[in-house]
Amino acid sequence: MSDFALLLLRIIAGFGLASHGYSAIVNGGVEAIEGFAGFLGSLDFPAPLAFAWIAKTTELVGGVCVAIGLLTRPAALMCAATMFIAMLTAHLGDPFEKWELALLYFAAMAVIAMNGSGRYSVDAKRRA
Repeated sequence: MSDFALLLLRIIAGFGLASHGYSAIVNGGVEAIEGFAGFLGSLDFPAPLAFAWIAKTTELVGGVCVAIGLLTRPAALMCAATMFIAMLTAHLGDPFEKWELALLYFAAMAVIAMNGSGRYSVDAKRRA
């Protein structure tokens, strides 16, 4: 995959996913996280409040790391895992249009995790 294509994918998928975490943590605050935790609890998810914070923090911090290309592979892997869990829990049984966004983020993050950050990234500058 070309370095420019990876850059484009990283920026769009990374900042896109980060916006979901930002919206919950910064804009919604504790109430948004507690609401998400309540939803997870209704799905019999273990330790729903802890996992709500983990998921939203992964979206925010992992998404920014992917976008700028810092610790790209582990960040993308964590984001992909978060989206995979979202597909299997929160959206299981939903119509496709309800879980397609999680699927798209999962696919993008999986591709980034497999390919790395490319030439136009903080990781590449650190290696140089």
